[in-house]
Amino acid sequence: MRKKVLFILIPIIAISMSGCWNYSEISDKRIVAGSAIDYNADKEYIQMTVELVKPVMGQEQTQMKQETYYSEGDNLFNAIRNLISKTGKKIFWSHAKILILSEDIINEKEKFISVIDFIKRDAETRDDIMLLVSREKTAREILKTDVKVQEIISFHLEDMLQNNTSISKYRAVPLWKFVDELSGEGISATLPTVNVRIYNNREISQIYGTAVFKGAKTVGWLNGMETKSFLFVIDELEGGTIVIEEDALAKEPMKIAFEIFKNKTKVKPLYKDEKLSMKIDIKTTVNINEIDGNIDFMKEENLEIIKKSGEEKIRKMVESVIKKVQEEYESDIFGFGATISRDMPKLWKELKTDWDSIFSKLDVQVNTELEIRGSALRSKTIKIGD
Repeated sequence: MRKKVLFILIPIIAISMSGCWNYSEISDKRIVAGSAIDYNADKEYIQMTVELVKPVMGQEQTQMKQETYYSEGDNLFNAIRNLISKTGKKIFWSHAKILILSEDIINEKEKFISVIDFIKRDAETRDDIMLLVSREKTAREILKTDVKVQEIISFHLEDMLQNNTSISKYRAVPLWKFVDELSGEGISATLPTVNVRIYNNREISQIYGTAVFKGAKTVGWLNGMETKSFLFVIDELEGGTIVIEEDALAKEPMKIAFEIFKNKTKVKPLYKDEKLSMKIDIKTTVNINEIDGNIDFMKEENLEIIKKSGEEKIRKMVESVIKKVQEEYESDIFGFGATISRDMPKLWKELKTDWDSIFSKLDVQVNTELEIRGSALRSKTIKIGD
């Protein structure tokens, strides 16, 4: 009898577990690749532009084409629902890769927080959707550029963010990380910035630089090289290049390019005689990738000169960006406060209420160490014969 009951129950359970409680046909949805959020101050409306993926049947394979739709509402939820009158179907957010925010929406604190809260709370939107801040007048302009490697602009932007280590001039920030930094103690949030530039008489999207937040508001910007220095400090630099100009090896200054292979940064708070400081130790492994002079740069004495110049260049870069952020923005994007909170919790309780002021005057010691791993396939530059 027991065997008969099991024989009946097993296929029933298997069938019931193979389905999904909220299953719906993909043909009933319009798939979102990315979205841009703007704000209309006159109407007090959120304006949303979405890039939808449209499958088009070709002779040999299905190709993905883009469709762009625009909607508005007094909040993001209503703007999304109002899209149905244009798309004819409910839009599907689970594959959305990019969310672009305009300065106007960020400057409207309540609206901005409600947008981030809705995206974070919504069951369809993924926690790793990438956020960007538009440096153009509107965010929707980014989704209207001409030239793209892929047909879908949002997918192209995602590719650039995923390959940011090649140049390290912007920092990829998913939704979950931004929310953590926005709500965390002793750290301020940042987002990468995107703009439109002209290339061969056509408009293309370019991700370059960083938006600096203080609370939920942008207070400033870092350019590409400053962003690279910022990545040094927060130990998120994984690649890119550093160029130095050396004048001690030849009659004329020569430029030497390093390719970064590895970097490790350690940040430690020091508290002595009631004085707080931060110690930053940076160890970087590089390759000599390019040189515009005619020297044996792997000769021990020459290599030591190059090494010292590289260390000095990194130290000055890092000190410069820290000083700029301290003096101009008073926003602890480096997470120094969070480090103190972790290593010296009792001291942090005393400092946190006045941290912005303390941070702006904080003494920071930067130590750099450069390890030159090699010089590609040659130890000497190419010498042209007579």
